[in-house]
Amino acid sequence: MAPLKFVFISPAILALLSSCSTPLEQCLTTANSEYYAISSGIAESERNVTRGYAVHSQTVPYTYTGSCYDYYIGSYSCPQTGYRTQETPVAIDVNEERRKLSSLRKMLPAASTRANAAAEQCRATYPAS
Repeated sequence: MAPLKFVFISPAILALLSSCSTPLEQCLTTANSEYYAISSGIAESERNVTRGYAVHSQTVPYTYTGSCYDYYIGSYSCPQTGYRTQETPVAIDVNEERRKLSSLRKMLPAASTRANAAAEQCRATYPAS
């Protein structure tokens, strides 16, 4: 069986996203991160099994003619770079994806229990004011 692959949010991104939150909100985000990662994996695997293939998304730059401004010459046409998301179908082993989905579903209750316990600890540590 191939190893399960999860997409976890890096600690740096979590820190950035939680920088405008209260300590309680930050703690709850961290407490629920594993549960949300597994839930997200389940949703993605379900979509992959339903479609029969996975979808790879990547950001691709493109050039277009835009409008620039210069103090001396005013407005003029100039090349600018934009970005779009390109999705590409990727072949998968549907049976392996079903096994992965089954494994994720088995992991979800334990992750939910851990998330709830951690959330209760967060509420005890950072009571609402």
